[in-house]
Amino acid sequence: MKSGLKLFMPAALALVGLMASCTSSIPASSTPSTTSTVSTTSETPTSTPVSTTSETPAPVTLKVAHGYHAPYASKTSNTILQTDVSYVGIVLNEEDVIVDLKIDVMQVKATPSNATTTVLTSAVFPDTTDVKTKWDLLEAYNMNGSLGEWYEQAKALEEYAVGKGLDAFKAELLANEGGFDASVSITVDAFGRALELIDTENFYSEIEVPAADVENVELGIGMSSSQEAKRTNVNMTTALFLEDTILAAEVDVIQIPYAITEVAGDPVTYTIAADTTRAQVDATNIKILSKVSIGEAYNMNGAAGEYFEQVEHLETYLVGKTLAAAFAESALTVDPTHGLVFTDGSTIGVTIGIEDLRDVLIETAAAAGPRNPVVY
Repeated sequence: MKSGLKLFMPAALALVGLMASCTSSIPASSTPSTTSTVSTTSETPTSTPVSTTSETPAPVTLKVAHGYHAPYASKTSNTILQTDVSYVGIVLNEEDVIVDLKIDVMQVKATPSNATTTVLTSAVFPDTTDVKTKWDLLEAYNMNGSLGEWYEQAKALEEYAVGKGLDAFKAELLANEGGFDASVSITVDAFGRALELIDTENFYSEIEVPAADVENVELGIGMSSSQEAKRTNVNMTTALFLEDTILAAEVDVIQIPYAITEVAGDPVTYTIAADTTRAQVDATNIKILSKVSIGEAYNMNGAAGEYFEQVEHLETYLVGKTLAAAFAESALTVDPTHGLVFTDGSTIGVTIGIEDLRDVLIETAAAAGPRNPVVY
């Protein structure tokens, strides 16, 4: 989640209903310029025709992207594995100048409860296994920094980024492992790594927006998680909205796989590590890779293609729609294996379960625009 905002269903569905009531479509990206000539004539002297020209401003090209950095580390004598997922959503103009930036961090801490099951020790939302992000925690993160809480400093960094060139800003982040400057003391280099990943994997979606609408577009990011016996799933979405219409969307999931080792003794204890036999674990660089990043190695063998291909289809499907229309009740059905899926999934090119992605996209939409933290 982001912006300190957590929505639960059916409250999220109520939001979707609100979206449907103010549905808008994407304006035409460009309109041919028109020229009109007005001729005025008097008897003496004969006037020269006067030409007036009006031109529709050229559309503005924007690039939307998201990136992450997810290093892991063993804590407390290897009884906890902590993965810090730093996430960035960004909008650039044609000159690669930052138009908007949003950041968040989810600290996933897992510990073994027995030989086959892990549980989370992170702060989670009531009655869920959804880990609260640093933005979600707000004052409860309890950083007690002289420059303010984490979310306050993150907001200051986001505002600082606007108007900066991407390469220069990225270099600033990477050069400051222990803090940023006199006004931002939080660790920021992981966000630089996330921006590097965007360039490496070419996550950009390029869109054209009418010049008059550029100031009205709103960027949102969202993060959520769910827990399985030996895995944590972290969902990440970035979207650009004009009112309630999606102009661009970026979707990905990080799966943190765990290996549990029994330690002989009385009583028996257990240690935990990242499962390095899985493609998601980059043991050389001590970080977790997303489903999109590992590409064919995820080896899903789905009827509609690999996971990264289906995500691309989902992103394409979302553009130009409201979330209310994209995830309307008539568009969904329950599959015994994958849970909530698109009824017409094979045509859309998305046969994977989409409930978690739908829910985090709803949160992304609700939190798009200015940062206005909500206290729970």
